[in-house]
Amino acid sequence: MAYTIVGMFPTTEDADEASNKLDSAGFEKEDNKVSRYSTTGNYDKTSSNYHYKEDEKTSGFWNWLFGDDDDEKNKYSYAGTKSNLVTVYADDMDRAEKARDIMNDEGAINVNEFTKERYPHAETTAKHDDLSEAQRARIISKAKNNLYLTDDTRFYDATSDGMESDMDPDGSRNTF
Repeated sequence: MAYTIVGMFPTTEDADEASNKLDSAGFEKEDNKVSRYSTTGNYDKTSSNYHYKEDEKTSGFWNWLFGDDDDEKNKYSYAGTKSNLVTVYADDMDRAEKARDIMNDEGAINVNEFTKERYPHAETTAKHDDLSEAQRARIISKAKNNLYLTDDTRFYDATSDGMESDMDPDGSRNTF
């Protein structure tokens, strides 16, 4: 069976370091890709209160990876708007676990934790609910194909949902 391992990293340095460790561990460059994110548009970068539009290749990757599992697709897609993604192809479970362990050691984020404010009611299965700190990078039973995020950068166009606070300038709450 073939596997795709996905790990998301908060900084480009973390993603690059994970990629370098994968190289050192014998994972070929064509099976180990780093894809950085770049978001454009007028929005507050510290806010989670915005909509984004992915490029077609990125959307295709998440659709291929998660199929009909919209909850997982949405969570990973959203996390990808603020994370640098490392994908690895492995042809057996031992190598998949080795790649996952390397990415976890290098600081892969826990997507469930990262997205809990945006998707607090997303359905999760026991398989995904109990991600331990040792299981942040994710192994998925999917072979490598031409949808891999091989571009160096993924682009997102962001638009704000509007105000995040319903406070007046004087600090009182609007009640209308």
